[in-house]
Amino acid sequence: MRAFSILATITAFALSVNAASYNKRAISENVQSCISGINTIDSKVLEFNIALNNFTRADEFIGGARLHTAEQAIESLYNTTNIACCATTTTVSDEEAMGLLDAFGKITPDITNTFGGFIIKKPEFSAVPVLRVVYKSNTQTLSVVVKKLDSCLIAVTPEPLQARAQAYAATIDAKIVEAFAVYNITS
Repeated sequence: MRAFSILATITAFALSVNAASYNKRAISENVQSCISGINTIDSKVLEFNIALNNFTRADEFIGGARLHTAEQAIESLYNTTNIACCATTTTVSDEEAMGLLDAFGKITPDITNTFGGFIIKKPEFSAVPVLRVVYKSNTQTLSVVVKKLDSCLIAVTPEPLQARAQAYAATIDAKIVEAFAVYNITS
């Protein structure tokens, strides 16, 4: 019995030391702010994509204006998040990079679906003439803030993880290029 209590005490001590060393693994405030910002954007993007997918020309201008307002809110979140993410200008630790890349990987299919939704909904937007112009502009302005975040994340990613960061950015960029072609955007 005494051996068991000694073993239990040693195990508890070892676990507490391990937990303490885990807590000392710091993610800088800027990187944590960046990760939180990306996660916030992603939740808003998911909400937006549902509304975008449900939009029809029957929603007319009012429905399109609601979507436009929601899209502008996403752009604003990107701008705020870009400040935090681009504030870090040196390569981050592998641990920080993994946190960033996990968030980047999570948002990649969702923001790609946003641009895909713009492509799919072009006929619906075109049925309401003012929306055709608005969503052409939305596609272009959203692409600017998205690409800025992508480039900031790639810039701070350690070399061994660069391929993963670049793959996420390439996936997003491919869908942006496709959306630009559909909306005849040249730059």
